[in-house]
Amino acid sequence: MYRTPRTNTESPSMFLDPVLALSTWNPFLTEALKSNAQAHESFGAIASEWQEFLGRRMKEDMALMQRLTKSRTPDQILAAYSDFWQKAGEDYGNEITILSKLMAGVTTTMTAAVKSDTDDARRKYVFHSRQAA
Repeated sequence: MYRTPRTNTESPSMFLDPVLALSTWNPFLTEALKSNAQAHESFGAIASEWQEFLGRRMKEDMALMQRLTKSRTPDQILAAYSDFWQKAGEDYGNEITILSKLMAGVTTTMTAAVKSDTDDARRKYVFHSRQAA
């Protein structure tokens, strides 16, 4: 007796298909979430460094204003601005160096973590799929 093949809309397991798809990707998703947490922590350190830098620079800006209000001669004003801009250039240059090192560290760490996590997930998935078979 010939039966017509079922379509996906008639299949009783049509609601289980997304569950099966997600369970297949579960090891990869688990490892991706671990990497995501590590990335969040690393980028938090970068954001913290930047906020501390901005706080220091705001103090320098306020110090400039105070110095300018106490200046009585054009030479004092020129010296205040000259010192301010020299210090600002040094501070921003140092901060770029610090942030670049932090970003390089994050990139290296995340690349290694993702590779390791992907390899681990692949091994777990292959082991799991071989056991199921």
